[in-house]
Amino acid sequence: MNNGKGLSVTGLVLGIVAVVLAWFYMVNIVALVCGIVGIICAAKGKGMAKAAGAPTGLGTAGLVLAIIGTVLAGIGFFSCTLCVLCAAGTAGLL
Repeated sequence: MNNGKGLSVTGLVLGIVAVVLAWFYMVNIVALVCGIVGIICAAKGKGMAKAAGAPTGLGTAGLVLAIIGTVLAGIGFFSCTLCVLCAAGTAGLL
């Protein structure tokens, strides 16, 4: 029976990648995608583990990290994009 461990680990890894990449401007869109996919994988893995009666710690950790990474990447992407657009507008490039 599948206990969701693979999906939970995938969600955890994608959550870690999302948190790390969220701090860099030009790649935080990649972090945003990794975070969203990580949330989906971790939630499915956690649900499968719960249904199989297996521990859900990996799924929970992956879900938390993926949510944090997604939020940080979203804030970083939109705030840095806004800052670049304002600077370009001030310089007369837009």
